Amino acid sequence: MVRQGQTPFGTVGLDDLDRRIVGHLRDNARRSYADIARAVGVSEPTIRNRVDRMIRTGAILPKTRVNPEALGFPVDAMIGIRVDRGRMPEVGARLAGMEHVAYVAYTTGTFDILIEAYFQDKEGLYDFLNGPLASVEGINYTETWHILRTEKYNTEWEGENVGLRPLAPLPDR
Repeated sequence: MVRQGQTPFGTVGLDDLDRRIVGHLRDNARRSYADIARAVGVSEPTIRNRVDRMIRTGAILPKTRVNPEALGFPVDAMIGIRVDRGRMPEVGARLAGMEHVAYVAYTTGTFDILIEAYFQDKEGLYDFLNGPLASVEGINYTETWHILRTEKYNTEWEGENVGLRPLAPLPDR
């Protein structure tokens, strides 16, 4: 299975039809292929084949994103972590296995790892920082940012359109 951050066959090229399909799926991932086909003016099998190809090549990832706040986890924190030399894979795997941690990335610069975690309240964040996170061997420094509001999620990023001309409107039928 292809995961975010990797492509199995190198860069995937998308044409205007692919870009339109992705736009419709981003707005509503449960939208039917027949509905998308009507909207973009091609057959339903064409949409199915295009979506299957984009999934197979890793251009799009069929995932469900839960809403942490709706599930009772309104406290969002980003935590920058410095790790002892040579311990990043071990520390990253341990962090990825923690129930409150939603995102783990290896980085360059001031921090070696960046994580995002969700909590029921500020006390939960406090307990996490001083309990599970503090117990991970190989971490030598952390810096925490309590996220006040998120303006845009990575699922809203229109990467298929970066550096390209905007899609022309489809003609009325």
